[in-house]
Order: sequence, then structure tokens, then C-alpha cells
Amino acid sequence: MGGSAVGWTAVGGSPIVVGAGENLDTISSRYGVPAAALLAANGLSRASEVKSGMRIVVPVYHEDGRAVASAEKEKSARKHEKDLADAESSKSARKMKDKEKEKDAKAERRGREAEKSASRDKETKGAKVAEKESSKSSETRKPAIDKTPTGNLESGAAETKAPLTAAQADAAGTEPAFRWPARGRIIQGFKAGGNDGINISVPEGTSVRAAENGVVVYSGDGLKGYGNLILIKHPNGFVTAYGNNAELDVKRGQHVTRGQVIAKSGETGNVNSPQLHFELRKGSTPVDPTSYLAGL
Repeated sequence: MGGSAVGWTAVGGSPIVVGAGENLDTISSRYGVPAAALLAANGLSRASEVKSGMRIVVPVYHEDGRAVASAEKEKSARKHEKDLADAESSKSARKMKDKEKEKDAKAERRGREAEKSASRDKETKGAKVAEKESSKSSETRKPAIDKTPTGNLESGAAETKAPLTAAQADAAGTEPAFRWPARGRIIQGFKAGGNDGINISVPEGTSVRAAENGVVVYSGDGLKGYGNLILIKHPNGFVTAYGNNAELDVKRGQHVTRGQVIAKSGETGNVNSPQLHFELRKGSTPVDPTSYLAGL
């Protein structure tokens, strides 16, 4: 049996029909295929089995006989790579999907946190506004002038004593003849426990005059809410106060006379327009100045 079947395979071979008078050797010679390869490719063991009219396959040659196996292996490898690629793609898709879910969850959490933060800010702002309004309300009422740097007024009396009426004040002795410290419209009147004096609307820079003869016991801006303030002590225990001034023209210890310019009006302290805050006290108790003021 001529030649070797090694390297030959029926896969990809050409089918033929054995013609009349042909045998294994003639076919082998015609197609240049070893007789052994023809027999092996067609599952034959002897040359005599090849007869005319028989359909056989002429095999093809693959180098070193490993071509088919390599092709199958390569095919298998490609399939394996494809399977791996599909698996990786699926895994990547899952990861991407998981990342998108995580991203959405984070965005949702950030949104909730932003809403909570906005709510907290709103509550804080509301609390601050309420606190500011409360503070503003408390500052609107000027604190009682119950103690000055001179120590000439009793402490705390305005909070514990009721305002005197004109008749009660008259009964205490002869009162000085008080005059208006400035000409203007009263924009806030005397109110026991609310406003210890009166507020007179005047243009800024208006001359503020002493309501009666006396001695300056305080001139400065150390009492909260009053701005630039002057306190004058008069006979029979009366004290007058002049607040919210822009300029102070007298000093502590100075004697002043009725009608003397002691300050220039302004809007210092807790006011928002030019005005003069004027108080009259009998001892340390506030009384309504309009009951005592005679004129300019």
C-alpha cells in the first residue's frame, strides 16, 4: 500500500465515483493522493475494496496531520474566548447597572440631605428672625434710667414704683417750672411700664434746651438704647433726661439754666428717625412730662 495516510483527511475532500476499469492505484495516481490515504479517508482496509461505480472521497492534505485538530482547537478556543467575552460583557453590564443604581441611590440621599438641610436652615432662620423680633421688641422699650455713673439716682426704682400723678408730685413740694426741651410733634407718649417719657419728632441738628435750671449729672452714651444722653438734676429731687442726641454740648458737673442749648438732636440709640427722647422723674420714679411742661 503506497504512501502514508498521515496528514490526509476526508474533511474538505472531494467526492468522486470510481469509473469503469479504475482501481485504487489509478485514482491515487490521478489525484496525487497516497493509496493509504484514500483507504483511510474512506474507511477501507484493502485495495480490492475499491470498485467501479463506488462513491469515495479524495482526501486533502494538512501539514503534519495536526491541522484539523488545531482548527478544532482554535474553533474551541474562539468559542471559549467568546464565552468569556460574553461573560465579561454580562459582568460589566451588571457592574454598570449596579453603579447606576448606586449613583441613583447617592443622588437620592443627597436630595434628602439637601431637603433636610434646607428645612434646618429655614427653622434656624425662623428662630433667628423670631429672636431678632423679640430683641427688637425688647429694645423698643428703653430701659429705665435707674442707675447712672454718678450714682445720684436710686437703683431699680422704675421697675418697682408706680408713676406719680401731677397731684402727688405737687404734694412733695414746690416744683420747678419746666419748659419744653424742643418744639415738635409727640410720636410716642408716656406709658407706665412701656415708655418712661415722651418721644418728640424733630429734624436732625435741632437745638435741645434744658427744661429747667440744674446740674448736669451725666453726659455720654453708656446707657443702652438711649444713644447720646444727658441727665440734669433739678431742685426738689427732679431729674430730666434727654436722649438720642447727635451731639452733646455740656459736661458732667456743669450748671445749666432754663432754655440753654445742651445738645443737638439726632437718631442715636435704638431709634430709626431723628427725635428727642425726654423723661421727667420725681426722685427715681418716672412721671408724665406733659403734666409739668409749660412751654418753650
